[in-house]
Amino acid sequence: MNRTREERHIIKRIIVRGVLVLDTPTCLGNGDAEGATDMMLLLDSISHNPLLTGSSIAGALRNYLHEYQCDYTKSESRDNIAAKLFGDLFAYKDERNKNEAEKIALREKDTQSPLIIHDAIGSTIHNVEIRDGVKIDGATGTASDKAKYDLELLPAGTKFPLNFELLIEKDKDKDKDENELKQALALALEGLKNGEIAIGMKKRRGFGRCHVDEWQVWEFDLTKHSDLIAWLTFERPWGKPYATKLPSDKLLSNTHLQKLKVDKPDKRDRLFITAKFQLASPLLIRSGQDLIQHKCSPDVVHLHSYRKDKPEPVVSGTSLAGVLWHRAERIVNTLDKNLQIVYDLFGFVKEESKQAKASRLVRADS
Repeated sequence: MNRTREERHIIKRIIVRGVLVLDTPTCLGNGDAEGATDMMLLLDSISHNPLLTGSSIAGALRNYLHEYQCDYTKSESRDNIAAKLFGDLFAYKDERNKNEAEKIALREKDTQSPLIIHDAIGSTIHNVEIRDGVKIDGATGTASDKAKYDLELLPAGTKFPLNFELLIEKDKDKDKDENELKQALALALEGLKNGEIAIGMKKRRGFGRCHVDEWQVWEFDLTKHSDLIAWLTFERPWGKPYATKLPSDKLLSNTHLQKLKVDKPDKRDRLFITAKFQLASPLLIRSGQDLIQHKCSPDVVHLHSYRKDKPEPVVSGTSLAGVLWHRAERIVNTLDKNLQIVYDLFGFVKEESKQAKASRLVRADS
């Protein structure tokens, strides 16, 4: 397959900065098999502070844009706004049945992402949370063999300075392409600001919830000498939350971003349930880590999690998910129905076929 290399003619650059704050414990694993826990935190090799990679941020934002435009059930296609902002995938589900010549012709049109996302080094962490997990055998109600694991989690309140740079290229349909990219970026920024985008592992179990309070945005028109010099001399302290230089008069404020949102309704079909329960009897969710650290602590303590630097008792999203799962499984078995409805709702992992599906039910610590 012959491809001609075409240089990108960049005429504008938009720099975006903000501080991402974790609202719940977050698992950003390093993938190593060896360690004190089954999933160790990913740390920067120099500062030893937590590291949030640009690829992790991009994946979360891309998935959010796709679901916003296409709902949860549809696969991504190359004309989605997610593909325009984050580049084309290696293969699309709706193109699998095309012949090889058609696939090659389509791949020749593949584009790379115009959005640069930098790795983010987090604030110093003084406390790391440890969470235990176990798979329960539905038939016996006991733990499955060799299914116990533990995770290291970043505590709520950990901060990461985010740095994005959007490249606008010269094109025949410049205005249309530029507006589409800005609209897609605006949606992603609003999603982070509103706390609708989670990061890390077990997002559907309440981990990784986060938000950004405000954005700083600078726009540079590189066809103008003054803007080109301003971009070349722009402060780039990527490890700091915000630049000391105030945004220019071309700031895309939150009001402006709101106006740039895609002129299409949110396609996500969701049901929210908020309830307040009262315990009818004592509750103990065992913790493998004593965050209270009191010399008179008992042998077994209830699960606590840091909120505003203080350990608070919680009912974990993973525990709640397990209880609901097994109750639903018991109901379906009693009615002698197919368990597929349970798997569709709570997700599944099939080790033999390497198939997996994420849960459609999102829960949070309470």
